[in-house]
Amino acid sequence: MQTINTNILFIIAPLMYALSIFVDVFTYHLKYNLHDGKNYRYLFSLINVFQYSARGFILVFVPIMAYYTESVKDETLIWLMILLAHLLVILLIFPLYHRKYSLFLSRFIITHLNRLLGKKEYKKDFVVNLNPITTVEKQWHKADVLFFMFSLGAFLIYGFSMTFLYYIAYYYPQRALTLSSYSQILNMFGAMCILLFLDPRMMVSIDNGKGLKELNILTTSRIVAHFILIIILMVIVWN
Repeated sequence: MQTINTNILFIIAPLMYALSIFVDVFTYHLKYNLHDGKNYRYLFSLINVFQYSARGFILVFVPIMAYYTESVKDETLIWLMILLAHLLVILLIFPLYHRKYSLFLSRFIITHLNRLLGKKEYKKDFVVNLNPITTVEKQWHKADVLFFMFSLGAFLIYGFSMTFLYYIAYYYPQRALTLSSYSQILNMFGAMCILLFLDPRMMVSIDNGKGLKELNILTTSRIVAHFILIIILMVIVWN
């Protein structure tokens, strides 16, 4: 029974991390896809509820990883869990390039959130209007390259601080608290970069009736960041 539970946790932890990252990325898709001038504040509150759910997945991920690091103490399993987490992130995010999938998922999520949390008077008449724009300018300008590089760096820092701590702590058990503190600093720096620099540009672009190019750049930078983290994990094993 204990082996079965351990095997289940081995899958659940990476999945929880991947779902957390997916929610963070897909929140921008929601903001871009959904428009309703009459119920704008209400719609935005539903999006915020969805966005905050990402923290719930991390609250499951962290104690499971801590359990494997401190109790199971299997280097290979910890490495595999981190690798699986980043692979699952890429698999979940990649389909978002498909506009029909993004639009369908946006309608599905908001409709069910509305049924669960919506005010009674909205349950019958509330309608989600989806943005029909499916084309995007393919040419990147200097500002787009800078946006990509900055978002790539922010996501690398955030992803590294959230997952690599457990692998590094395996080798330095006496420095667990110190490593945790450094991890929180990196985590905070990555999150602040996203909130202060990436999020405002996305919101301005969406408010100006654009944003699809920025959305694709943001999605691409996230995928590339996790691909780089996978390469780093591979290098660690080979060495």
